[in-house]
Amino acid sequence: MLQVTVFECGGFTLGASIHHSVCDRLGATQFFNAMAELARGASAVSIEPVWDRASLLGPRKPPRIEAPIEEFLSLEQGNLPYSHSIGPVVRECFPVTDDRLERFKRMLFEQSGSRFTTFEALGAYIWRAKVNASEIGGRERVKFVYSTNIRKTLKPPLPVGYWGNGCVPIYIELTAEELREQPVWETAKQIQRSKMNITEEYVRSFIDFQELHYGDGITAGKEVSAFTDWRHLGHSTVDFGWGGPITVLPLSRSLLGSVEPCFFLPHSSANSSEAEAPAGFKVSIALRKTAMPAFREEMKKFVDDDFDGR
Repeated sequence: MLQVTVFECGGFTLGASIHHSVCDRLGATQFFNAMAELARGASAVSIEPVWDRASLLGPRKPPRIEAPIEEFLSLEQGNLPYSHSIGPVVRECFPVTDDRLERFKRMLFEQSGSRFTTFEALGAYIWRAKVNASEIGGRERVKFVYSTNIRKTLKPPLPVGYWGNGCVPIYIELTAEELREQPVWETAKQIQRSKMNITEEYVRSFIDFQELHYGDGITAGKEVSAFTDWRHLGHSTVDFGWGGPITVLPLSRSLLGSVEPCFFLPHSSANSSEAEAPAGFKVSIALRKTAMPAFREEMKKFVDDDFDGR
């Protein structure tokens, strides 16, 4: 579903509601770029769209599960949505500067001898901060989940113009006590190691699991923190003829089995020129309302450099 809202000043917003099972964020970006090309006067799009989902990403015959999918997903048909038990969820954005982030990653390297991406390092910090702020019991299982692009994982790779959903979720699971007690670099290392699970067999087994249990209430359980990185997707460069958008903002209330998703987003140019915009990005956090004040304090420690890695 698409909705355009035009304001008296001449600006407008383009809202889109896209079901993740039909199209992922990369496919959505391709769609909007194609529409923008036509709006600018092109007679045809530069990347021809490809669907063919049934043949490219259909289940095997017979379907089989040969990867550890059931370690993270279970069936809970008929249960009330988890969101009912945690009350209202609120959203807030936090700025992250490149300088602060580099100091943070340097500290983790000095402690562990390992280099981490921004997603691994900051994701580990935010995951623990969310669990601490939410006061989750020590024995409770908590999960970190992110979606990974599988377009080049498959053999042969998916066509360049594939617009459908081309990602699967990857999970890391710990007890809340384990997450709190281990150093942040160890959590970042577990996120880093999880990427080794991204194989063609994992992808095919995940698809087959969906086929076997469609309608059975597939769930990742409680206390799931979803993370996704929108900084380099290309949303910010979609040009309908007047340049890129001032800001791009997701409104998702649920993602990958989580009702408290976290998005890494490019900075908005709404309040400053591009030259004045801070070097860095922003983090959009959805969290139960009761936990947000404590989470703000956790993020203040990060921004103020008041964190020693433990």
